[in-house]
Amino acid sequence: MTFTAKQRAAIESWIGTAAPIADTFFRSVERRWMDPDDVLSGEGTVASGGRFAAAGVRAVYLSTTDSGASKETTARKSRLGGSALISTAKYPRIVFAVTTKLQRVLRLEDLGSSGPGGDVRKACLEEGDLTASVYVATQIEKAGIQGIIFPSVMKSGDDNLIVYVANCDSEALQIQNEDEFILQVKNIAAKRK
Repeated sequence: MTFTAKQRAAIESWIGTAAPIADTFFRSVERRWMDPDDVLSGEGTVASGGRFAAAGVRAVYLSTTDSGASKETTARKSRLGGSALISTAKYPRIVFAVTTKLQRVLRLEDLGSSGPGGDVRKACLEEGDLTASVYVATQIEKAGIQGIIFPSVMKSGDDNLIVYVANCDSEALQIQNEDEFILQVKNIAAKRK
């Protein structure tokens, strides 16, 4: 992917708009990844990459709503070559509420909707092509950006947040009610013995 000099300048200017966020987002995982140590590990993008993440980069995808998190999972599976529906072997899925405390987050909408920034934004949201978003992600991750908020390509009205784990400290992402969740899982396991 090659952007023009004006488009690259728009990306550089956009990096300067990074701002803090502190909010709650949602993450859907299949049961084999429900250990709280795995939920926010970023292992999935290391293996496969994704929108705004090259393979090999530890990143975590979150959504503004719990239903949005589940819809994104379905879309990702379809893009990676599976059917649009998640097989019953992948259930139950667990949706975690995740508290974010990030200092350097970009909003894709701040690139604008026209001109060079608008062209970059449109290319990053191409439904079947992640090339532009991966190129942009490589630049912004190197600049120490912690995350990007971008609209769901599912056209659900939800936004997604990708968080670059390497650019965050241990307090940046926290599963809400983690202790209660662990206790509940232990109680369920104890009843099954």
